[in-house]
Amino acid sequence: MHRVLPLFIAAVLAVLLVMPSGAQPRVPAEVDAWLKQANLGPYAPSKEDWRAVYLAARREGKVTVYTSSSRVPPLKKEFETMFPGVEFEAFQLGTAASIDRLEREQRAGIYNADVIHASGYAAQYHRLFRRHMIFAFVPPELVKVIPREFREPLVAQRLEARGIFYNTKVSPDSPIKSWWDLTRPEWRGRLSMVDPMVDASSLDFITQLVGSALPMAKDYERVFGQRLRLTTPNAGYELLKGILANRPRFFRRHGDALPVVGDPNATEPRIGISMVFSQLRDVKDPERGNLQAWAVTQLTPYAGMSYPSLMNIANRAPHPNAAKLLIRYFFGDAKGGQGMAPFLVPGNWPARIDVRPSDDPHWIPYEKINFKIMDPEAIWRVQTEVQDWWIANVR
Repeated sequence: MHRVLPLFIAAVLAVLLVMPSGAQPRVPAEVDAWLKQANLGPYAPSKEDWRAVYLAARREGKVTVYTSSSRVPPLKKEFETMFPGVEFEAFQLGTAASIDRLEREQRAGIYNADVIHASGYAAQYHRLFRRHMIFAFVPPELVKVIPREFREPLVAQRLEARGIFYNTKVSPDSPIKSWWDLTRPEWRGRLSMVDPMVDASSLDFITQLVGSALPMAKDYERVFGQRLRLTTPNAGYELLKGILANRPRFFRRHGDALPVVGDPNATEPRIGISMVFSQLRDVKDPERGNLQAWAVTQLTPYAGMSYPSLMNIANRAPHPNAAKLLIRYFFGDAKGGQGMAPFLVPGNWPARIDVRPSDDPHWIPYEKINFKIMDPEAIWRVQTEVQDWWIANVR
């Protein structure tokens, strides 16, 4: 086993205390019967016979995953080579669409998905897990290397993060020190943002900003030397109002915003908001246009939001043994191979504590960034209100 990462673990264990800890409501009899038949939930064995699981998966013939990540479909060839006879079918839908589709299908009595592989912790916990639409599964032999906070109540493959990116060719160091700098006149017309009405994680992101009203108010006073006069319900909304006043350009996907932020030929480049930290893997890649961008790692009151990226088995998955194989594959091996390989990149931090980070020079240790961990309960409480406010105020 590789040496563990004590600073990362301490940070994660401390902050993941905000994650929901409640169990699912009482499972309906028909769902319990399926769990028993599929050896999942309370019927999952303490030790899996993976040879038997594979043979059962081969009889099932297929595994279907709804995913938010473009890195999943290319895994088809390796998975099918490792598990001959089990077809790998991936639908890259994005987080919001993955959750919506699974929920809509199951409400209609349609059970197509085996695994949902996406973020959106608050939505998945309340809309899917609490309604018995998804179930956690962790290979028993990996329990000792995956902290409980990544196993319960939902299973996470890794930590992802959102934050701010800037152009390093024009600004070798971050051009901003505080979130409030984004409201200054010099950034008018020079902000880019992943659209929170399209991207579920960006909606989580702005909701977390609203939920940080007190530290945002204190930071405003520190930056501008005066108390914030509220024209909206709190300092988080005031920050969003100031950002909107600078007329950000919205993008449907963060992958579309990065080339604009990191344009190597730009003289007055834009700053990117709600950018995914795993995009650091694309920086200075000649095949992606030699983009000159980097993430802001130190910002007041915090640089960005980190959150678990989940993978769980759908209720009445038509291929439950293949689903177990896929979860095992996504966790990868201790070298960060198999299904973990495309996620062992800068800006992602694996749930397995025995996996060492890559030697990529762009890798940033988790503890070197002043993240705020997403609070899914707080987000769930106020997200509808934030969404309504956003729709009413975006021009």
